[in-house]
Amino acid sequence: MKEFAKYIGVLVMIIGVLFLVIPFLLSNTTNTNLLIGLLIVIEGFLGHIFVNNLKNTKTGNIIWMIALLVVPYFIFLYAKKTAYGEELEGLES
Repeated sequence: MKEFAKYIGVLVMIIGVLFLVIPFLLSNTTNTNLLIGLLIVIEGFLGHIFVNNLKNTKTGNIIWMIALLVVPYFIFLYAKKTAYGEELEGLES
């Protein structure tokens, strides 16, 4: 589970790509599909950076919360604590 948590952002990006590819293959592409797929890919990209960034400050977490749109922030924060639990404890200031 620890190794999987490090790559949750990549998994979210793959889901976003599927949101883009499946409607394309079915010839049913709309702007809504494109926007949802783009948002999920960007969330996965930012989430991957957040999970693998070992700096853990209160100000940094607030900025990440805004960037990740609050709800995905808590999902990625859980993944970060699962992946790097012991290492983060020593880095907190």
